[in-house]
Amino acid sequence: MLIRASVGTLAQLGMIDLKMLEVPKTVYLLQYSPFGCLASCTFCSQSKDSSSSKDLLSRIRWPAVELDTIIERVLQNEKKFSRLCIQSIIKENFEEELLHIVRRMRKAGISLPISLSISPVGRGFLQRAKGVGVDFIGVGLDAASPRVLAKVKKPHTWEEYWNFITDSIRVFGKRKVNVHLIFGLGEAETEFAEAMQRVYDVGAEVSLFAFTPLAGTPAEENGRPDVIRYRIIQILRSLLSKGYQLNEVAYFEKGKVVLKQGPWLNSIRFAFLTSGCPGCNRPFYNESPALIYNYPSVSLIEKDINVIKRQLSRAGLNPEVV
Repeated sequence: MLIRASVGTLAQLGMIDLKMLEVPKTVYLLQYSPFGCLASCTFCSQSKDSSSSKDLLSRIRWPAVELDTIIERVLQNEKKFSRLCIQSIIKENFEEELLHIVRRMRKAGISLPISLSISPVGRGFLQRAKGVGVDFIGVGLDAASPRVLAKVKKPHTWEEYWNFITDSIRVFGKRKVNVHLIFGLGEAETEFAEAMQRVYDVGAEVSLFAFTPLAGTPAEENGRPDVIRYRIIQILRSLLSKGYQLNEVAYFEKGKVVLKQGPWLNSIRFAFLTSGCPGCNRPFYNESPALIYNYPSVSLIEKDINVIKRQLSRAGLNPEVV
């Protein structure tokens, strides 16, 4: 049985040689199909409408490897990781295959916490997934509004995604559901901020991504988001995660998010770290080391601190807050 693994994961497992500026702290796996995913998401290389190599997800290569080999290598290298994440694709019987993979891993003795990143499925599947050892769910909502959801051709309706988010929280508990949102799909900043607030209002967390244009996808000609605006969204996400309300720390001006001055803007450097399940750092999933959107470690933030300060200054913020 084949499964895909990110090249960073394979390097950490000792299966390939790869020079890495930062190592992954999670074992990143992806369901395998030689044809990719049956969904038509315009930005995704796994989409059935994409001519990109199916070895790609975002800007990272994910070679196919035998599941038994991955299990053996993870058992030998568990101490290098804090979590294991299995990302799903839509294909025939993908739900049962996911449960089979998790069962195989647990039966083999893998003790790492396991996350599933998945499109809407029934509550019965969620209960079974929890029963076999999954503790976090990632939801690929991606779009910040019904308008953008339709534009990027997500495989479910806005209502179906939010019903699934609610069901996932009921099964796994509050703050154990991570809703993926991609900044730069054509949304207004007001839409994005309000979507993040809704995620926190229902008891979930936001996993923040920057749009990455990929050759061979219908969205390949779209530009990358402005990193200055992304910094503002990162700060806002961090504040909402801490329990602040949107109207407490920000307001809108000409369609843009403006952060209010206040004690909440003291020491915000951790806002620029990758957001996701515990232990998730996704090194360079959205970016090259030349322009980092999500920092995979505090040490890289420290290394880039002057760059970040210049970005914050251009955003109208006091650069000393980091």
